Amino acid sequence: MRTVKQWFKAPGCKCFLMFVFFVFLMCQPAFADLVSGMDELQSKVKSICQPLAIIFLIIAGWQKAMGNSQLFVAALIGTVIMFASPQIVDFVSASFGR
Repeated sequence: MRTVKQWFKAPGCKCFLMFVFFVFLMCQPAFADLVSGMDELQSKVKSICQPLAIIFLIIAGWQKAMGNSQLFVAALIGTVIMFASPQIVDFVSASFGR
């Protein structure tokens, strides 16, 4: 069992204590607006996902033309979910009394 003096002499202890000191020194509450942050995040995710969904639908249509219908159905369901996700979230939120 280590004693307190041996623990303080350990090489990682000084770094850990400095880290704890700076965390408590710089700790401030974040007064952020959660709704606007989530709206911004949602718009960024949609701006990335929409072109990808269109590209995946083109690839899935090509696969359907080649005879692989499983990929087409999965891509179609995924695209519908991606484009309808804001309405789905609003519907679920309204259903549970938000």
